[in-house]
Amino acid sequence: MLIGAARIRRGEVEDGLAILLRADDEAPANLFSTLRSELALNIALAHYARRRFTDAENALDRVRPDSDIVYARALEYRGWIASVQSNGARAATMFRDALQTLESCAHYDRFLEANCIRALAHLAVERLDAQLWSTVEKHRARIDWSADGLVQPRFWTAYCAAAFALEVAGNSVTAARESRLAERLAPNTGCRIEARCKRASIARSGGEWLSQHDHTESALELFEEISLSDLCGDETLAPLVLAEELAYLGRAEDARRALVVHARQQQTSAVLYISHTPATAGYRQFVEGLVADAADDRAAAIQHYREAFRIFVRIGYTRRAVLTAIRLVRATGDRKMTAYLTRMTSAVSPHSWIRAEVETAKSKRIRLTAVQREVLALICQGKSNPEIARLRKRSLHTVRNLVARLFEVFEVQSREQLAVECVRRGLYTPG
Repeated sequence: MLIGAARIRRGEVEDGLAILLRADDEAPANLFSTLRSELALNIALAHYARRRFTDAENALDRVRPDSDIVYARALEYRGWIASVQSNGARAATMFRDALQTLESCAHYDRFLEANCIRALAHLAVERLDAQLWSTVEKHRARIDWSADGLVQPRFWTAYCAAAFALEVAGNSVTAARESRLAERLAPNTGCRIEARCKRASIARSGGEWLSQHDHTESALELFEEISLSDLCGDETLAPLVLAEELAYLGRAEDARRALVVHARQQQTSAVLYISHTPATAGYRQFVEGLVADAADDRAAAIQHYREAFRIFVRIGYTRRAVLTAIRLVRATGDRKMTAYLTRMTSAVSPHSWIRAEVETAKSKRIRLTAVQREVLALICQGKSNPEIARLRKRSLHTVRNLVARLFEVFEVQSREQLAVECVRRGLYTPG
């Protein structure tokens, strides 16, 4: 069994599976149940590597609940299967169940705990799930991260923490601190590139153009020094992450070169490579849209954004879908997209970067005539319709129509709501 499992993890999946299936067939009827469960677990891993997920689930069904740490690992594997199948809700449940089961196990596995924390951190960010993030924080605070093999999951957890703090919780100071931690923990150059790009995005959210430019330039310098063989697993996303930040700086040609590098990469490990999911395809479309925007090709940008949005909504990546919808609202003024943004970000902190981006996009969508702006200012000053009619030398009927149209444009029901919306969007400053 150990030989078969080792071959699978080394990439020799078919040979390893053949060994394990032979061992399963030859196992005596009285084989200790935990060993039989561990054998089934490794067979499931082989099927997972072959992308035979139904076979993997069937093998995991043979893992007994009383097999202690083996059962906890089976729950973790179910979480990864659900993740690859873009079933975020089931994945979150499985990873949480794995952590809960681990607490009652006679044996302790820090690697299992660290990987589940990392997976839940990613899901919490992409699903904009503050409750799920509280689970991450609880386990993150108490785990012993000192083992060498935990550097990578610790890095990705810090990386996700930076995104969550900025885009969900609205705490840019924490976001900056977590991004610095991620860069310090980066286990390889690919991860270091992504950490520096995360620092660039945080600077961008705060309007710090010089810092944004510096962090992106630094990431580009690192990128130009590595070869494709240096990138494996989730680090293969580094060219896409870099292309995104370059596009935000308007450097379309540099961003395109990074996209070409990403397209030339090959899958390196069927077991370890977990980024090859529909989410990656959606992210690629989103970045292509940003690059087209940077090159002033609006039609192509919109096409890429719409495809990215479709993918993200289908797989439940709310954060990515919201970021894509923001670009579409800015490009097209799509009212349905605006309604989607309002609905999906209602539970996000009003101080978060995502909420600020949503409000900015909604403000840019609104196109007011000079008369509408003047009437809007008078409404914000507390003027009644008759007062506005007298001041503007218009009929009361005309003013009523103008006000009704403003209610429709801003999607409000009262003059008070209209005034609040105008102040929040920066269209009127009291005093």
